[in-house]
Amino acid sequence: MRSRYYLLVIFFGIIALLWGAYLFSIQVLDPFNFAHMRRIRYTPNKDIVIPQRGSIYDSKGNLLVSSISYYQLDIDRNAVNRWADRNEHTQAEAFEKTALLISENSSLKQENVLRRLNSGTKATSIQISNRISEAELDKIVAAFAKAKMPGLIHNFASMRRIYSKGILAARLLGSVREESDGYDRETGSKSLYKLAGINGLEATYDKILAGEYGWKEVVFDANGNRMPYPDLHEKKPISGKNVHLTIDGTVQEIVENALYEGVEKYSASHGGAVVLDPKTGRIIALAGVSNTDKKIDPGVLRTRSNIPASFMFEPGSALKPLGMLPALEHKLVRPNEKIDCSNYQVGRRMIRDTHDYGPLTPRGIIAKSSNVGVAKLAERTGKIRLYEEYISLGFGQKSALNLFGESSGIFAKLENWDGYSLHSLSFGQSISVTAIQLAVAYGAMANGGKMMKPHIVESYRDQHGNILESFEPSVLRQVSTRAVCDTMLSYIRDVVDDGTATHIQMDYISVGGKTGTAEKNVQGSRGYSADKYNAVFAGMFPMEDPQMVIVIFYDEPEHYYRFGSMSAAPTFKKIVENIVFMPDCQILPYNERLLQTSLIMPDLVGMDISNAQSNLNSYGFLYTLEGPDSASIVVDQFPKAGISVDKHHPITLKIGKGDNPEDAKTIMKGHMPDLRGLTLRKAVDAAAREGLEVRINGSGIVRKQSLLPGSRISKNSVCILEASL
Repeated sequence: MRSRYYLLVIFFGIIALLWGAYLFSIQVLDPFNFAHMRRIRYTPNKDIVIPQRGSIYDSKGNLLVSSISYYQLDIDRNAVNRWADRNEHTQAEAFEKTALLISENSSLKQENVLRRLNSGTKATSIQISNRISEAELDKIVAAFAKAKMPGLIHNFASMRRIYSKGILAARLLGSVREESDGYDRETGSKSLYKLAGINGLEATYDKILAGEYGWKEVVFDANGNRMPYPDLHEKKPISGKNVHLTIDGTVQEIVENALYEGVEKYSASHGGAVVLDPKTGRIIALAGVSNTDKKIDPGVLRTRSNIPASFMFEPGSALKPLGMLPALEHKLVRPNEKIDCSNYQVGRRMIRDTHDYGPLTPRGIIAKSSNVGVAKLAERTGKIRLYEEYISLGFGQKSALNLFGESSGIFAKLENWDGYSLHSLSFGQSISVTAIQLAVAYGAMANGGKMMKPHIVESYRDQHGNILESFEPSVLRQVSTRAVCDTMLSYIRDVVDDGTATHIQMDYISVGGKTGTAEKNVQGSRGYSADKYNAVFAGMFPMEDPQMVIVIFYDEPEHYYRFGSMSAAPTFKKIVENIVFMPDCQILPYNERLLQTSLIMPDLVGMDISNAQSNLNSYGFLYTLEGPDSASIVVDQFPKAGISVDKHHPITLKIGKGDNPEDAKTIMKGHMPDLRGLTLRKAVDAAAREGLEVRINGSGIVRKQSLLPGSRISKNSVCILEASL
């Protein structure tokens, strides 16, 4: 009996010893690597939370760029199968229910979701889509929760930028690219998704727009299902700041449309423009277009260079007013002094003008754009003063905008000047500038010599519109005195009133500026091309108190339009007209503009064609005639008689048959040709072929015709042509 007892003790002792040894090996030695499995099971993982990239708005709060996030949607088919078994459904029924929940709450079609669910091995997870928007995802998650349907897996997939205004400001706004690299120590992730700006404002303000990553801890059970677990930690992402620009979207559109029209009309490679508020330094519009921009993919266009910031050109005569400032400032020339502007021999170089102007005052030198005159004044100024003036105006250095890809221009250091530099620089050669630099310099002149720091961002704001940081106007430096700048403003006003740009005068607002025509430097040499030019116009308005400075340039326009007065200046006029016409423009209130330019519409109904046309021509109206071939009498008119009408607004006359048989003598004959842009000789010849009488005001190129193109004409029709150089 006792022996049996000892045997049992020994037996159970051995069992206990073996069990203890087994537990020791499991707990301490861990031969099956259970500790790793335990860590996987119980140690929380961290999911990366991608921040929302900030949006970009114009100065009026209109959305220009925003972001949309997309998520990847997967279905764990094992979880769906287990649900089907528990609820006594077939796999097909479970898949159909899953597909229905997804299709009812997204743009995906049920049959397409079913096709994905039934593809491959049905016991594994399957990706349904990686283009599920955040709004769709929220509805899908809610629907699955309500139906108590398992198997839904979702993760962030990508983000895309949305450009609300199409290609408006495409080169300015720039573009982004997806990047999935880097390493985050906090989350242990070796791949961080982000959108990175690669050019334009997207690159300039990339850190501001990007935001900061977040993370959250998650716990899964042995089957890979996410488990509710208390006290999990998380770090919320910080969305990128929204950037509110000083750019006015409407003005930007006006400028771009004018440039597109100009590039096509003048056959230029590309064109650029800057609109600046000289009193604050705010950039109101910054546009650059190429003759191929509308033919290429918008995504590709946004990767192209920001032309006003990066493209360098010789400003030509547009630099003359700035080069004359130090001569006036240091009283090196008297306002009424006459300087001989005949051909001027300097060493082996002959400096000449288009015409031999003879003696000219400083005002006349600017109005007539005399190379000889400014060269002689530059000699009085001297190298050091002229160099310091140009440096003070910002040439040879990047502007304070510091835009991505911005050029500093080309301006040689004083010690590198040669014997030709002083004279060349006085009339805009041997120096290359950007449109931004030229606009800022003219802005200083318009603002009484006070150069304001240019800025294109008004404020940074959070997702709720609260201002986080705003940017107020600040003065960079005083480049000249107000008296000298006011004198120069009167000179450049004369350029429009009595100089090289008389054809851009406007009845309702005063404008001033300077044309520029620069031969392009032959790359790799000191010489200039004989057939490639840059056409420039730098101007401002209204001249009594300039509110806007506008710089326009075209690169390599057709030879006929190579002069700034022929291409850049008309574009300037078109932009000014459209800006002033804006209903919310405060420079010249709309009602005042209408009052200054409007006429009372005469009563023309019942008149024969000849009398009606004479009446309209006497008022300076633009008009078109519509009616049958046998028409001779005005039967209706738009606008109606007695209405106040802008004289530039086209008038339509409806023509019908008269009661008098004699009226048939004035039957309609053909259609009015488009004579605009032709020389007067060509215009008169074209009109003669149609049997049309014309009357001419001015000389040079036809800028306006009273009888609009395409209108019906009679044998008694008379068309007024306005021409200018």
